[in-house]
Amino acid sequence: MNETFVIRIEPHRKEVTGQGGETLLQALTRQFYGREGRPAFFGCRRGGCASCKMELLSGEVNHNETYSRAALTDEERAKRYILACQSFLCSDIAVRIPKREDPLARFRRARVDRQ
Repeated sequence: MNETFVIRIEPHRKEVTGQGGETLLQALTRQFYGREGRPAFFGCRRGGCASCKMELLSGEVNHNETYSRAALTDEERAKRYILACQSFLCSDIAVRIPKREDPLARFRRARVDRQ
């Protein structure tokens, strides 16, 4: 069965769809990241870097148990934080993506600081 689920993304007030059997990150990469002026996603996609960490506001995902506990602690899991790369869609969901600094801006600032 290949169900379609609605993904509401806060604070962007955007909705996209995802398919059963795909991860949240796959759906977001296909329809959200790199569009409408948003930066593309940079991260490992294997549960090790925490680049895709976000808060699950409502709904359910099947969160894979193979990931770095440094990337997502047990305390964060208890507070409904997930790694999008390890979260398979199983219902309509709402997530909050924390504000992150653009990796290129961080690189440029580091270069200026060294000069």
